[in-house]
Amino acid sequence: MHLAGDPPTDRAPGLAEVRVERSGGGTERDWVVVEEPLQIRVDGENLAVTLRTPGADRELAAGFVFTEGLVDAPEDLASVERARDVIESSHPENTVNVRLTAAAARELPRRREHAARAFRAVAACGVCGKKTIDSLRQTIPPIAPIAVPRELVESLPGRMRAEQRLFADTGGIHAAALFEPDGRLVSLFEDIGRHNAVDKLVGHALLNGPWPLAGRIILTSGRAGFEVVQKALRAAVPVLAAVGAASSLSVEMAREAGMTLYSFVGPGRGNRHV
Repeated sequence: MHLAGDPPTDRAPGLAEVRVERSGGGTERDWVVVEEPLQIRVDGENLAVTLRTPGADRELAAGFVFTEGLVDAPEDLASVERARDVIESSHPENTVNVRLTAAAARELPRRREHAARAFRAVAACGVCGKKTIDSLRQTIPPIAPIAVPRELVESLPGRMRAEQRLFADTGGIHAAALFEPDGRLVSLFEDIGRHNAVDKLVGHALLNGPWPLAGRIILTSGRAGFEVVQKALRAAVPVLAAVGAASSLSVEMAREAGMTLYSFVGPGRGNRHV
């Protein structure tokens, strides 16, 4: 953790300087995580607004449209770009437009209505009823399980923590990391929202590879709630580990899909849900 008042050695866009009063008196500067809205558009039409930490906005938008079921593969994306001027958006720095290929655009109305129904169900009742759950499962591809030693999984939080630059500067941000089965770190993204961190991770793979994510591991710094598990399942990830707790629905979803789910992972500890 950075010392109070020390500026980060490499200032990131996700940091903001603030003044704080310490216990015992006296004020000094400190650093907090930036939280700002990002407007995500698809072919110029507003899709969603999410509160995120700036940085990897293109990846976040690409991951979001994929994990929400609006696209299925990198080939569905024609471009993912920040709004170019104030005519396109009053806040171009906080707007990303996802343009689809012609084939994907033809499927968009049907996919968008399915996503809207799922969102309304989640917002209204927290995912209630068997029909709603079955509807949300429809976009999950087959999962091919892999065998990963427990000791390797339990070592991953330490490897992720060593690369969490914004956490080192602020102590208050989530992370999601992608690992190969041998424990090699592929990519890592931080965000104030753990679901956003997963979307950034998935979006980066969509735009830059490796893709698909079958055969790899995702580790999240937060808990393994339903939304995080569903996003990982959409990307066909066979192993998901979380530093925090799992929920009953996330355990159920992972078990039925064939995903290996770990919670409370750390050095010498971890609950594998069976």
